[in-house]
Amino acid sequence: MKRQVLMIVVVGLLLAADQPKSDATRKEIKDFQGTWKWVSLEMDGKKLPLDAFKDGMLVITGDKFTTSLVEGTSHGTFKVDVSKKPKTIDVTFEDGPDKGKTMPGIYELKGDTYKVCMALAGKDRPTAFATKPESGHVLEVLKRQKR
Repeated sequence: MKRQVLMIVVVGLLLAADQPKSDATRKEIKDFQGTWKWVSLEMDGKKLPLDAFKDGMLVITGDKFTTSLVEGTSHGTFKVDVSKKPKTIDVTFEDGPDKGKTMPGIYELKGDTYKVCMALAGKDRPTAFATKPESGHVLEVLKRQKR
């Protein structure tokens, strides 16, 4: 009997300990909401011109996103882990050339600035906000658009 009570208490504590993480994740996802524009891009250690992205936008609603670029629109979902340092993000595309692929990344969200370093599908998650030649990593900085 004591063992069963102890197990119930342990399970209760684990569930209670998990609750703040869920709240933190919900808050973080809420902070992502809105329309974002690219201000800088870098891939494999090289700065990229913003021409293809100048009229593009990233719109986040809930845990879903829509990316509109010159070459088309794509949709997907994302998951974050706010307990990691740096925080991690996994982006999964629902359509387009990357349909079904998940890109792992790290991110920093400060006010209206979103910095993310993503790995192309099949590459390892970045560990720093930087790219190197042939890393398959993309570093992006986006600014939230005023409503």
